[in-house]
Amino acid sequence: MIDAFDTGFDCRAYESSTINSLERRLESIQELLLPSNPNLVTTETIFQELFSVCNTSAPVLSMRTSIHQDIFEKASNAFYEAKKVFLETNPNQYSWSEGTCTWLNNAYSTSNERRHDDILTYHVLNRGTSSSCSIIITCLATVSNDGNTIKLSVGSPINGEMIQMPIGHYGKAENYMTEFKTKFINELDNLLKSILRQRKPIQ
Repeated sequence: MIDAFDTGFDCRAYESSTINSLERRLESIQELLLPSNPNLVTTETIFQELFSVCNTSAPVLSMRTSIHQDIFEKASNAFYEAKKVFLETNPNQYSWSEGTCTWLNNAYSTSNERRHDDILTYHVLNRGTSSSCSIIITCLATVSNDGNTIKLSVGSPINGEMIQMPIGHYGKAENYMTEFKTKFINELDNLLKSILRQRKPIQ
């Protein structure tokens, strides 16, 4: 409660809270004091309740996702295949946390934009000691207003900013899989170089 007060009224030099975030915080405090549903005491019971709510709204979500479903599905397959090729050309050195490309579609994404976050890990074995370095890699897709072309990019969030490397624009009926695999690996290298420049200390 004290934290909510301090954040909401900026008493400790915090950034002022928005009305919505303060309202959510006050609701959570009220739930602690007077639970609206006493059965929601574990993560599992909360998820079960969420599951029922998600199922109720499923028809609305399916209507949104079907607008450019075919072109997004094709792009998803292209990213998936390119990730596989990347691992095949660098055996035992890298791993993806998922390796797939399942588009994120929520209330904040538009009907013609999709993204998928994955984690690329580089594994090093030096004198019997194993270590690794992981980077968030984001697959991005944007469909044109007429729905005939799609722009594909690979990116990563660095210092609160999404760095993007464009891979190319492709027609809805175009067979771009072979070209895309090569360009994905090239632009992934360019992205990693950009991340390195961002993270290196200024000399």
